[in-house]
Amino acid sequence: MSRHISPDAFYTLPSGNRVHPCRLIHKDGTLMWKHALLSNNVFQSLPLEVAHEAHIIKTAQRIEELNCWVSQGLNPWECLRPINWYNPTAAGFDQGIAVEFKHNTIPCSAIYEKLLEHKQEHETLTYDGSIFKFVRC
Repeated sequence: MSRHISPDAFYTLPSGNRVHPCRLIHKDGTLMWKHALLSNNVFQSLPLEVAHEAHIIKTAQRIEELNCWVSQGLNPWECLRPINWYNPTAAGFDQGIAVEFKHNTIPCSAIYEKLLEHKQEHETLTYDGSIFKFVRC
């Protein structure tokens, strides 16, 4: 990150890494740390444990992989967008393995079957008619 960004703008994660909210979780990906730590643009919490940080990183990797299947040929901003991810006070979202999301430009109903084809055995993917809920492990 630029040395011209205020140090106060960075989050310190349990691993000791300092990240800017707009930093990509994975290089060449679409998901930023703000997607995992904010819900409806409201800050929820930093990961409480190194394990939660690792779960967020692994879950981001899977969402990026699923995004590749449903966003082929689209612009980078036309992708899966998390709505609710890490929140240590919300049941089911307290470890970083669950995320609710939808697609920025494609109706969820149009991509549900494609996402199911690429879901792994140990994962669950549900669709309630408006958003997806993905749980890893």
